[in-house]
Amino acid sequence: MIITVTMNPAIDKTADVDELIIGGVNRLKDIRIDAGGKGINVSKTLRVLNKPNMACGFIGGNMGSRIQTTLQKQMIMADFVLIEGETRSNLKVRSIFGMTAFDEPGPVIKPEELKQLFDKVKAHAKPGTLFVLSGSAPAGVPDDTYKKMTELLHQCGCKVFLDTSGALLRLGLEASPDYIKPNLTELMSLYGIKNKFESREAMIAWAVEKASELQSKGPKLVAISLGADGAVFCDGFESIHVPAKQVEVESPVGAGDAMTAAIAYCIDSNMMFRDIIRYAMAVSAGACMMEGSQPPTKEIIVKLLRQE
Repeated sequence: MIITVTMNPAIDKTADVDELIIGGVNRLKDIRIDAGGKGINVSKTLRVLNKPNMACGFIGGNMGSRIQTTLQKQMIMADFVLIEGETRSNLKVRSIFGMTAFDEPGPVIKPEELKQLFDKVKAHAKPGTLFVLSGSAPAGVPDDTYKKMTELLHQCGCKVFLDTSGALLRLGLEASPDYIKPNLTELMSLYGIKNKFESREAMIAWAVEKASELQSKGPKLVAISLGADGAVFCDGFESIHVPAKQVEVESPVGAGDAMTAAIAYCIDSNMMFRDIIRYAMAVSAGACMMEGSQPPTKEIIVKLLRQE
C-alpha cells in the first residue's frame, strides 16, 4: 500500500496564449482544469499503474470539495483533514516562452489541523507501508514537519519517500528518509548553488556527484530529475545519468511527480534498480505528452517502456 501526503494541494488550471503580454491583457484559450498538488499527482499516476494508494493531506472550501470529487471519480481513496481555509488554485500559461506558472501560497493551517493530519498519518502507518511526502507546505506548517512525520513513520515501521524543496527538504533529510527525488533547482538550492554551470556536462557531473553524496547519508535511493537533460539515479552501488526520452511535449506540469510515482510503484513492487530507472524515465516522459497535469495513459507507458 502506498499513501501520499499533500499538505498544499491545488486546483491546477492550464491554458494557452498566442502571445504573453506583460502588463497587458492576455486572453486564455484551451483551458484545462485538474486536481493537483504533488502528492495528488503521484496518486493519479499510481492509479494508472494499478497500484492501490490513498491520498491524504489538507483540503478546504469549494476548491477542496472539487479535489475530493475528482479523486472519487478516478477511484482514488482519500482521507483528508478538512480545514477552515480555502484550498488554493494555480494557473499555468503556455506561450512561445514556455510554461509560466502563477501559484497561490495556499491557506493558513491551524495547529489543531496539523495535529489531525499527524493523527491520520499515524492511523494509516502499518509496517511496510510506503508513504510519499510531497510538495510545499502552506502557512502555519513548521519547516520541520516532514522531518517529524518521517521520524514518526519510521517508528511505525514504514518507508518514506520525500519529494520536497527548501527548508522542508533540508530538515527532512535529517530524519534519513528512505528515498528522495529532488529536481536540479531544488538540489542547487540545497547546496547553495546560484550560478549556472559552465556546460551541460558540468551540470550532469555535479548532479551525479551529489546524488552519491546524498545516498551515502541514508537514503537507499536518490533520483535527481534534470528535465530535458534526463535524470540521475544512485542506489549506493552505482550513480548514473540517463538521458531523457525524446517525446513531443504538451505540458511538463506533473512530469516530476509522475517520476516519483513510477519510482514508488517499483519500490513497492520490489523491482530491481535498472527496472526502476526504466519505469521512471518512461512514465515521466509520458506525463510530458499529456495536457495539463494528467498522468500518462497505460498505452503510452507501455509504448515508452518498449523503447530502448
